[in-house]
Amino acid sequence: MPFSLRILRLFGSLLLGACALGVAGITWAYLIEPNLLFVREVDYRVPQWDGRGKLLKVVIAGDLHLTPAAFDEVRALRYVQRIMQLKPDLILLAGDYARGSSTNASISPAAAARLLHGLSAPYGVFAIQGNHDFTFGWNNWRRELTRAGITVLENQSVLITFKDGRQLQLSGMLDTSRNSKKRFPKRQSPDIPHFLLSHRPEADRMLSHGDADIVISGHTHGGQIRLPFNFLWFEASPEHAEAYSYPWHISGGNTYLITKGLGTSTLPLRFNCPPEIYLLELH
Repeated sequence: MPFSLRILRLFGSLLLGACALGVAGITWAYLIEPNLLFVREVDYRVPQWDGRGKLLKVVIAGDLHLTPAAFDEVRALRYVQRIMQLKPDLILLAGDYARGSSTNASISPAAAARLLHGLSAPYGVFAIQGNHDFTFGWNNWRRELTRAGITVLENQSVLITFKDGRQLQLSGMLDTSRNSKKRFPKRQSPDIPHFLLSHRPEADRMLSHGDADIVISGHTHGGQIRLPFNFLWFEASPEHAEAYSYPWHISGGNTYLITKGLGTSTLPLRFNCPPEIYLLELH
């Protein structure tokens, strides 16, 4: 066989293999990985509690990005079931229940609230607004989530007192460029831990040192598509100056706990970045 023909066949075989690998990768990223669900355990020792009291379980879920499709209803119910199996003391929802800016592409607030109604925890279920939650109007989302028994925090704080007397200040921010330091909920006491829910992990300009112990965020989706060796990934916040790290990220002297979330936006794909919820164990 002539050398040139062998080279041509080798090239053809490599091209065919690359195409097959590409098809397999896209199939995985579209049909399989977005439907997986991982629970990631994260430990945090609360300095103000100094090891006192029993362990508290906090479930963090964000970026559901629900569509009106029937399989998304099944997906949401599966999330609720898995969260409740963890028997959380507290549930935090980090925003983006809607998907996209079109009402045709996103589930309605009433339908989403019906699916999330099954969430409950001894010390409450709390939610904030995400940047997609202008679809159908944020006022409608707030009203329906409240009807479902979920407490919505809009530049507000609540003081949670646990049975053993320990306390936690929980604050939530609106996702809007109108936010300013003036609107930020004030810390009640340095002796009480203060957790801030901010959908985007970009609250540095609003925080001074010591304003919050942890900022809990989503929004980034972990990139959604992450090729090996970080050869390529797509971040939901390309304007951020530095790459995010998961689960913990330090920026501007502030500590962020960032979840990669559950749904997708722009492209309905996840590769090497499966959906996740956090089980934050507080000591």
